[in-house]
Amino acid sequence: QRKDGSVFPVEISLSPLHIKAGILISSVIRDITQRKQAEEELQKLKDGLEIKVAEKTKELKEKVQKLNRSHKAMLYMVEDLNKTSNELKAAQEEIAQKERLAVLGQFSGSISHELRNPLGVIDSSVYYLKRKLKDSEEKVHQHLERIKSSVDISTTIIMSMLNLTLMKKPVVKRYGLVSVVSDTVNTSEVPHKVKVTENFPDMEIPVNVEREQLRMALKNIIKNSVEAMDEDGTLTIMVQKTEEGKAEVSFSDTGCGIIKENLDEVFKPLFTTKTTGIGFGLSISKMIIENHGGSVKVESEPGKGAKFIINLPCI
Repeated sequence: QRKDGSVFPVEISLSPLHIKAGILISSVIRDITQRKQAEEELQKLKDGLEIKVAEKTKELKEKVQKLNRSHKAMLYMVEDLNKTSNELKAAQEEIAQKERLAVLGQFSGSISHELRNPLGVIDSSVYYLKRKLKDSEEKVHQHLERIKSSVDISTTIIMSMLNLTLMKKPVVKRYGLVSVVSDTVNTSEVPHKVKVTENFPDMEIPVNVEREQLRMALKNIIKNSVEAMDEDGTLTIMVQKTEEGKAEVSFSDTGCGIIKENLDEVFKPLFTTKTTGIGFGLSISKMIIENHGGSVKVESEPGKGAKFIINLPCI
């Protein structure tokens, strides 16, 4: 304490001094006011710096969070744009397909009558000639059969065009899907070299369908599978109720399979990889299934066959 009564900080150091009379304690008292003031100032600077660092850290975190939100918003925007783009593309494809169907409808409607009449005349003439020339040589009968076969193919193509373009809205009734599929398989033209394996449940799966339209769709897929195997292989048909509560029919063949580039094309009208046919069968099947509120897709790997999967709403 100073003479004026003010208090100030000091540093005291004691040292022993050995003298003849004994030990003398030497003390030094040093005023450390300036050092204390410097320490206090340093502490204030340190505290201020910590506050500033905390504020800057908070500010940076907020900026990072804001950037993250902006980044997420951009990702959502890009995702939304991609979704919109895909929807527009799908809509454009649907419009293009409907335009093609409209053109086909006009075309098939205008020529079907003109073609079916002469085809009918040819068919009846072949029938007459076969009766008249029943005792002729084998070659004559072979040519008559070729004419008859060509007439049948032409008639089938005309009917396919009409079915594709003039398909009516189904008038549905309650049926058992297992029964419809089983009956369709039994009445389909499956070569004896093709082994058909049926995996059907014991219980029926009720569905609301127009029976004949659904049979047509299933027959087209069976025909496609048989042709893909060159009429020699195994066709596995499964009917089941999925975990999502839908009725499912699948057709798995052991044919050559479908290349990846063609998986999205097989259901389009006029698309075919066969030397015969004009690519209407699967298009008709897809239209029928979708008109019943269902969906159809194909899974395949080249060389490992193909699997067509149909889903229909259950009752």
